[in-house]
Amino acid sequence: MSQATSRSDASSSRNSKKISYKIYYKLLREVLFSRPWSRLAILGCSLLATVGGLAGPLFQKTFVDLLTDASIRVDSQMSFQIPWMKYFIFNDSILSLVLFSFLSLFLSLAFSQLANYLGARESIFMQKKLAQRLYDKALSLRSDSLQGRPVGEIVAVYATDVPGATVFLEQSVPTGANIVFPLIAAPLVIGALFEIPLTPTILMMVAIGTLNFFMAYRQSKYFFQFKRLAADRIGLVNEWVQNIRALRILGWVSEFEKKIFQTREVETENRIAMVTNGQAMNSVASSITYVLNIVVLSTMIYFTSQKITTGSLFALLWIVGVFLTRSFRQMPWLFTFIFDSWTSLTRVSDFLQLENFTNETSPARSSEFQKIQELSKDEPALLVKNLNLKINQTNILKSIDFNVKKGEFIAIVGEVGSGKSMLLLSLMGETGASFGDYRIDGNNAQTLPLHQLRQFFTFVPQEGFIMSSSLRDNVAFEYDTPHDNDERILQCLERAQFKLNLERLEAGLNTEIGERGVNLSGGQKQRVSLARVDFNLAPLILMDDCLSALDVETEELLIESLLKGSMQNRTRILVTHRLTVLDQVDRVLYIENGKLLAQGPFTELLKTNERFRAFTATVAKENVTERPTSATDSSDQKIDLVLTESEASSPTSQNPERLDS
Repeated sequence: MSQATSRSDASSSRNSKKISYKIYYKLLREVLFSRPWSRLAILGCSLLATVGGLAGPLFQKTFVDLLTDASIRVDSQMSFQIPWMKYFIFNDSILSLVLFSFLSLFLSLAFSQLANYLGARESIFMQKKLAQRLYDKALSLRSDSLQGRPVGEIVAVYATDVPGATVFLEQSVPTGANIVFPLIAAPLVIGALFEIPLTPTILMMVAIGTLNFFMAYRQSKYFFQFKRLAADRIGLVNEWVQNIRALRILGWVSEFEKKIFQTREVETENRIAMVTNGQAMNSVASSITYVLNIVVLSTMIYFTSQKITTGSLFALLWIVGVFLTRSFRQMPWLFTFIFDSWTSLTRVSDFLQLENFTNETSPARSSEFQKIQELSKDEPALLVKNLNLKINQTNILKSIDFNVKKGEFIAIVGEVGSGKSMLLLSLMGETGASFGDYRIDGNNAQTLPLHQLRQFFTFVPQEGFIMSSSLRDNVAFEYDTPHDNDERILQCLERAQFKLNLERLEAGLNTEIGERGVNLSGGQKQRVSLARVDFNLAPLILMDDCLSALDVETEELLIESLLKGSMQNRTRILVTHRLTVLDQVDRVLYIENGKLLAQGPFTELLKTNERFRAFTATVAKENVTERPTSATDSSDQKIDLVLTESEASSPTSQNPERLDS
């Protein structure tokens, strides 16, 4: 059995690598060849820059030879070492050679810069394309499919790896062409013009290139560490910012900041090593050309059959000491950029290959969508059969069956970790849950694309999502909300027991709440979220313990005016740990260890289900412990009375041993 499992794991690993490489090479081809005409334009500009860079010293050679050697005259019988050069001498004036030399070098620089500009423009184009693809992928992934990736890591992929992946275009292609063309053309021109053997020069260039390659490879490792450490730090800082209030209350600020500082120290050490290695690369690349000068000059002195002139020496030193210097200085950084782009492209492809966990028997979603207003069949609002959810080989939800009538108010209760919140997320398609059948108003919900499925729902999380904008925008859930909706927004806030005159918000609906609602308490966030749900008219309302931060009096008012008031014709499903709510709902669903053990009216479950009664007794005791000042309020007294009556009338009251049977 273990050998079979091992072979299966190995096969799965190989398939995963194949998928990874396939996506990577697809991205690489897209980056390099998606717009071939622009790539050819970059190569063409680099080639013209090389031609101009070599023509300049050749014009200078002829000019210096004519100026310094009296044996060389400008006449029609004179045989130049460069025969075509005589066509650039006008009116027997050798000053025209200076002009053409200047124009050649100027055009060389201009075409080189144009190649860099085209590379940068193509890089920006590809960044937009990759960023859009990552954005679409991020929206398509469910929370259980992110494989524990923190928000900071995803932000780092956008902020660091997308630009890094397009360095192929911004740096590697134009810089590579500006390096490769001169390194190929210069030795050929030297060999043809000065008639010297190329072997020593080429061997020296290969040695320089090899040294630069290994130094660049080392630098790329520092770059990779730099990006990884930066992603870790961004993740920690993001978590610190999001939870600063809780950290301060719990006294964990110093310990958490210590972790950030430690990560920053490691990042700084890596950066110092990276800068040091980069300076070493620059030093080697700058000084190694002097060695190449010596090799080329020595080869010329000892092996050329031509007369060595001042112009020959000048042109040779210009080609090797000036023209090729830029190529050798850029060479280590070219390798570094290539390695850096490779690691960034790998990280992008790894993110793009993330897939939602699916069940093989789940039907494929169709592209057809029936609008909400068309779904008016006389069917249950929700019908769920055989809902199962497995995450990392753990069964979270097991064979869940239930249905909800239109306009029904349902409460889901159970111990912490029993699967209540995951059930709500599964209904919205946010997990990889499989369904035997899943229908909304009689229509197959499994055939709807996710973004259209979610149009049926509005959701209130436990903490409540608050965006950094005005109170008006947070209720309407839209930036720059027109003031025409103010009256309705105020009504929604009023029903959610968020009264502006009591909340100390001097600017009213114009009050800027602040990032993540830092200016609001937990109860205020929940009430704003409930007002938002009231404003949004989706037919199915899912609420995940959104009353936990409210006091009992506010809870009762809110249920009366909102949940059983303006929302009474909409289907409501509430996950809760508050017993005071249960006698207000139509039905209770009791979940234990991922299984739906019982469902029915609250008082009926108390009388008929022993496990549910034991659960409510435990929660009642916890409520007394957590809220001693409210232990005798009317709601809790009512729950205690129901518990007492149900226990007295239960058969297990005479036989306690059956309680846990």
